[in-house]
Amino acid sequence: MGPPVSTNGTSNGVSGGSSSPIATDSGPFNLSPSVLEQVQFYEPSGNLAYPDDKDCDASRARAIQRKQTFGRRMPIDREELVRLMLQGLHDMGYQESGYTLASRAARDFESAILGGRWAEATALLSAVGISPVEDVATSTPEAGSSRNSIASGKTKATTHEHPTDRAKFFIARQKYLEFLEAGHQKKALGVLRNELAASAADSESLHDLSGYMMCSVNDDLYERAKWDGAAGISRRQLLERLQEDISPKIMVPQRRLATLLDQARQHQQLTCLFHDDNEPISLYNDHVCVSGTFPSVTTHVLMDHKDEVWRIEWSPDGNLLASASKDKTVVIWQLKPPSAGNGQQYSISFLHHLTGHRGAVDAMAWSPDSETLVTASDKQIYVWDIKEGQRSDVTIENSPHKDEISAVQWLPDGSQFVVCSLDPRVVFYDLSGSITRNWSLGHMQLRDIVITPDCSRIVAATTWLRRVPVQNQLTQSSSQRPEVDVTHSRRNDDTFEYGNMDRGVVVIRIEDHEVVDFTSDTKQVDVTSVKLSHDGKSVLISCMPDELQLYSLEGRLQLTRKFIGHVHARYQIKSCFGAPKDRFVLSGSEDGHVYVWQNNNTTPIEVLSGHTGSVNAVAWNPVLSRKLFASCSDDRTIRIWQPPLPEGEAQAPTDGDEGMEL
Repeated sequence: MGPPVSTNGTSNGVSGGSSSPIATDSGPFNLSPSVLEQVQFYEPSGNLAYPDDKDCDASRARAIQRKQTFGRRMPIDREELVRLMLQGLHDMGYQESGYTLASRAARDFESAILGGRWAEATALLSAVGISPVEDVATSTPEAGSSRNSIASGKTKATTHEHPTDRAKFFIARQKYLEFLEAGHQKKALGVLRNELAASAADSESLHDLSGYMMCSVNDDLYERAKWDGAAGISRRQLLERLQEDISPKIMVPQRRLATLLDQARQHQQLTCLFHDDNEPISLYNDHVCVSGTFPSVTTHVLMDHKDEVWRIEWSPDGNLLASASKDKTVVIWQLKPPSAGNGQQYSISFLHHLTGHRGAVDAMAWSPDSETLVTASDKQIYVWDIKEGQRSDVTIENSPHKDEISAVQWLPDGSQFVVCSLDPRVVFYDLSGSITRNWSLGHMQLRDIVITPDCSRIVAATTWLRRVPVQNQLTQSSSQRPEVDVTHSRRNDDTFEYGNMDRGVVVIRIEDHEVVDFTSDTKQVDVTSVKLSHDGKSVLISCMPDELQLYSLEGRLQLTRKFIGHVHARYQIKSCFGAPKDRFVLSGSEDGHVYVWQNNNTTPIEVLSGHTGSVNAVAWNPVLSRKLFASCSDDRTIRIWQPPLPEGEAQAPTDGDEGMEL
């Protein structure tokens, strides 16, 4: 064991050769066994000062006294680093240092907050740098107005723009909730009238707080206030919120060293081209994943279709794969887990043929329970019982769709599915096949859609139509292969002609059928498909020519990144995200390759070969622990991609099912 770590020439609680009052069997620093497993003793090797640091000479002298050699100087403020280290060391049992982690006032303030001594905490605000408002007249409500305003509903609450107002409000809120939790209604009402009314940001927040008085049980209070009680972590959360207005020179933010280390970890993950797992990253070495863990090898080629394969979709449970083709069929494939005979790789086999479609199939969607598949061909809708491999009892009679069906999606709660056609029309069907909503969009075709996890919005790749009152000529269906051309049209009836078009991405609120957002970043491209991220916060848009666009759905639609390098000039191509945490973006390409990007990088990190025709769609298995995806092509095949086997292991053989080969 090396010598104990000392800081600024002071003891850490262990004197040479003498027993320490905090020494235990687990080591001299009173660390728990779990912490000791992670801690390695070391001897410092240099200073962290600039040559022109005013304290450099003194620092060098102290280092010489400790018989240390000088390492590479780094642009880090010595005191800041030491204070952060001291915080971490203090958490692990160290007792003393030459620097002060926090002032006496800061320590008293922390103790008061965590101990629920609210008057003491409020009195210490100025001592921790949260000074009172200078202009009292602009920061307090009119005299005598707060008490009466709550009862009347005409509160004139002030905005707590000043840190003092914010701090007093958050402290009073915690105090108020704890009184309610303890059943002290009168005391809570006094806090509401005398403290919260004076510092609330607006009348709405004040009335929300007053509504908590109606909670008859604590569970109701916890849920409505999003609060876990005095015995939970609410006081610690309050302290962290208050620290946002306290200078770090007075009080170091909570877990700051851990935050910095986590930022370094995340940065290494982001810069690791092939990072595809969530294994812990060691601090001892820079992290680098090797490409051998990425699913870059074709393990199965599925050859059952007789014509171009246009669409593939994994079931939500990840166990089944549906492939749709120009040959008017859908094939269901079953994924089998790794076994002793095939190492770490999954196998896949034929399960069902779904036949009877009137034309090519290019739209389908799995139900959330993975038991039902809805497909579309021409203007018709088909509902399939996957367990039986045949049409279900649900029939769609008198379909309102008068043009090609372009997209099908289920609501995430499984209660309905949504069908879009190029009439343009959007129709909602319930589980019995009855229509619950029927939107006639008039001027807007939806080529592809996704639905947000809360079932509140549709995000759609669209074509906006400008109508000219001559003859009604609908555009060629975007689901009609071999190519997409929005300038051509075909006859329908004799009312209007659809002329020049704008392309874009829209967000439609389902409740009232309102377009709540629209992006014009796609004006110069043709949008063909849209894919939702697993967390519902982003959408990936496939565009012609040769571009993928990533949009954020948080707040307004915002373009965050473009991906280039693949070929997308004539046909529809459906892209996807890749796990974990949608770290990868994948797309097919008309040059017969699969392109892979990191979601924070615009150029491909991998180009996978194998198909001999345009790759029309890619789909990553939704089970995050599985490293595999599928691709389909005009060459009539589906390929399953998995990581290569470790060296020395033979490639897993197929099981001999018809339509499969390596």
